[in-house]
Amino acid sequence: MGSQLNDDPESYKEGTWRYIKDFRERVHQNRVPGPFVILNQLDEEMPLNLLGIYRFLAMAVDWPSFQRNACYARIHFHPLLFVNALQMAVEEREDTKDLRMPAMYEVLPQLYFEMEVILTAQEVTWNQLTPIRLVTPKRRWIDILLGYRNPKQPWMEEEPIPTDPLIIDNARKVAYLSLDLELNSHWNSLITRLIISIEEGKEKTNEPIIIDGDRLVAFRGSFDEVNFKQHLALGSHFHNTKLYLFNLHQFVGALSMEDLATGQKSTELIYPPLMTTGGVPYKGTSLNIEAVRGILDLTIDGLKDQIEMAVKHNNHAMDNLSIAGGIIGNNYLHICRQLNLAVNGQGINQPSMLGSATSNLRDPIYRSLLFRIYDLLKSYENENIFPDVGGREPPKIVDIQVSRLVTFEENMTTDLINLIDQQLLLTKRNNLQFLRRNLVARQHRLNHDPFSIGLDIVAPEELVVEARMYLSLPNQLRPRLHLDSFKCSLKSGLNHFERQFPTAISKPTLSELYEADYASTDVTTSNRFPPHLQLPRGTGDGLKLQLLVELSEWNGLESHFDGASVTVLAKTLKDVIIFHNQA
Repeated sequence: MGSQLNDDPESYKEGTWRYIKDFRERVHQNRVPGPFVILNQLDEEMPLNLLGIYRFLAMAVDWPSFQRNACYARIHFHPLLFVNALQMAVEEREDTKDLRMPAMYEVLPQLYFEMEVILTAQEVTWNQLTPIRLVTPKRRWIDILLGYRNPKQPWMEEEPIPTDPLIIDNARKVAYLSLDLELNSHWNSLITRLIISIEEGKEKTNEPIIIDGDRLVAFRGSFDEVNFKQHLALGSHFHNTKLYLFNLHQFVGALSMEDLATGQKSTELIYPPLMTTGGVPYKGTSLNIEAVRGILDLTIDGLKDQIEMAVKHNNHAMDNLSIAGGIIGNNYLHICRQLNLAVNGQGINQPSMLGSATSNLRDPIYRSLLFRIYDLLKSYENENIFPDVGGREPPKIVDIQVSRLVTFEENMTTDLINLIDQQLLLTKRNNLQFLRRNLVARQHRLNHDPFSIGLDIVAPEELVVEARMYLSLPNQLRPRLHLDSFKCSLKSGLNHFERQFPTAISKPTLSELYEADYASTDVTTSNRFPPHLQLPRGTGDGLKLQLLVELSEWNGLESHFDGASVTVLAKTLKDVIIFHNQA
């Protein structure tokens, strides 16, 4: 299965063959990278190849066709493109809703772990994880003949083997946010969705759009009509851009609070190199800090010029932030390409950290870029709107109760069975049942004790609002870390709401997914940070922060895009302290 490209139109969903046909041409022209090339994710051809493989999987008409296409893609395409596309296709297809994809950092550990970890793991041979026969009796010719009459194999003693896993220690003194495996995997998913939606949007902008002339709300001008057409053509792109920017706000907020807790500037922390899937180390830049800062300044200045050109034709200042966010989303790859070219040059077969969307949170240059994009966006933010209630009394937050907030670091083990699986394939022993021990990498991750937040709200009448909670630095409202949003159905008088935040549990490893049967209800996707990062790192003496609670008008959906102007009915601040237990 998967030896030949499935180019039967009947194997794909109705109306999708035109997309598959274009991808088939790319495959026949050898324009889709194979398994053993060094892939730069900033390559001009990468978005189209990623979109093509995603459609090749997502548009298969049924389960057998999907299996066949997945096997072909696994054999013939670069593993990074294949895994990213497969991850999205599994989430989109109805017949794969019950499947659980392993974490990206277990499927492709070379892109998430330091070079030393991968090299150490590759020195472990598969037979170190299997029992070895101590006695191999010499067989006589009579034994061979008798073996046909009695095929049962004689018992042979096996060397006892420990059941505890073979551990490669990758723990650090501090579990930095930018090194968190689940966060980097989450970020990779965000970038993948953004890239695919950009390419889909380019196709849709060239298609004719019919505008219904009998609309309930008239356009305010030509800008509104253009904006409406763009939303119709780029619906998923706008959504994925907002998710990317929401998570950018989260990352900047969490990293700023981590800097306060550790006393270190995270944008200047440099970590050991990673390896590509081809085993080639990523290289660093030869430029000094001042030169890199100058390049970042030029990058942001060029982006700001584009935004200014767009907003000056817009007479409605409330839309400026949305325009700025859209331009940043559209230009994401272009920004990274230009920055990578200026910093790293045009080295052939020399992959750089900026060229890898799976691990660029580890790169101090990329983190600096995110901070500068955040500052640029902040300059277009509008103040929240406080409505004219016309003599009516708005709801009030009369009390906030916060339980003790404590963070800690815990051991996390990552299954490296995929590296051993490659050895089994090479030895033609592709049977994971041979293995009696697991090979794992151990590192620390941040987590938090269970905590709760209670709200007492007084409402003059029945009302439905949205409550949003943020953490921010002392005497600052920005940057801030979004903690929770939920719908509140208020009755007249005093209302009490209690929100519970349990300690995050570890996800099942790759080996556990092979061996266990998980219910479909456990399969969830999230647009937010991993749950173990809900609280920023505390300190032994207590990190002093502010808890901001806002009540806004309920519009039927939870607000994901931090920074958008909303109608705020009430807000209040409370001082909180986050402690950290160091093991």
